[in-house]
Amino acid sequence: MSSSEYFPTEDTLPAPGHESDAATEPARPATPGATSAARTLEMAAMTADQLVADARAEAESLVSDARAKADQAAAELAHAQEEQAADLDRERTTAMAGLADEKAALEAEIASLRQAEADQRSQMRRLLTETLAQLDETHLEPPAQDPGQH
Repeated sequence: MSSSEYFPTEDTLPAPGHESDAATEPARPATPGATSAARTLEMAAMTADQLVADARAEAESLVSDARAKADQAAAELAHAQEEQAADLDRERTTAMAGLADEKAALEAEIASLRQAEADQRSQMRRLLTETLAQLDETHLEPPAQDPGQH
């Protein structure tokens, strides 16, 4: 702000005798030195009031800006947390799907191995049964004994 805003000139002050409310304003001394001092005091009071008002307005503006920035930072943090949670959920879903696929493949392999085991057992039983049947059909004669061996 310029100095003219803080230090009003005599032409911006109300002229003596033209006050809007004479009852609220202090009585003006009759001497020229006292009038000048009163005007200087009045100018100082107006300047102080203006400075205080400007400082309050600036403080309110700073607080408002700080709150807006804090709100924006909080919103950005919440958004980042939501994105992170969504990413983690997608990764978990992908991992679970991969594990489910792997489980299904392993279960299929186990089923295949069990079927192979059952087929092998069946084939072994069949071969053993056939072999035993052939042995039953074949009558082996005991070896001839030598007359000299007793």
